[in-house]
Amino acid sequence: MLLLLVGALIFGLSQAAIGLVSTKQSDPTKPDMITQRGVLERFDQTGMKRSVLIASEVRHMRFEDTLLFTEPKLVQTDPGKPVMTVMGVRGKSILKASQVWFYDQVELRRAPFEQQAELIVKSRDVYLDQATGQASSDAHVFVDMGPHHAEARGFIADNNAQTLLLKSKVKMTYVPTAHSALTGSARP
Repeated sequence: MLLLLVGALIFGLSQAAIGLVSTKQSDPTKPDMITQRGVLERFDQTGMKRSVLIASEVRHMRFEDTLLFTEPKLVQTDPGKPVMTVMGVRGKSILKASQVWFYDQVELRRAPFEQQAELIVKSRDVYLDQATGQASSDAHVFVDMGPHHAEARGFIADNNAQTLLLKSKVKMTYVPTAHSALTGSARP
């Protein structure tokens, strides 16, 4: 009889604890999940992988389905376009990672493509819209592509159009290729 009474007491207490936990409202601005080394993959409608984001730590918050990343690295692999890699110190994504912000120092690398050399863009506080394939920042930017170098205040990089718009205060060093230097078609 005593064993049944103790069992009933334990069952009653566990049901009360479950009820308290399930009715407690969690704060949507506090993490509800923390992981070490997270991998987030995005696929298109046909099941082809379009991007992978790897981070040393990931925190999820319910507010706007927000993910916070430590040491994020995003690799986009759209068919017919060069691979684009974005590496940062910290990052944040909302709306199922369709919009990603990279805070502090950020490096974007567009792999060599057709006749173009690798493009390296170094800046800070970069916003990336995965739907449009555009990355942008209003911070100071350093750009290297082969022997060419540019500096500016702010940029918009469009991976779909294969363009890089430098917003203001642009300084550039252009090194003519050997062919254009021999034919005299290069202009200062």
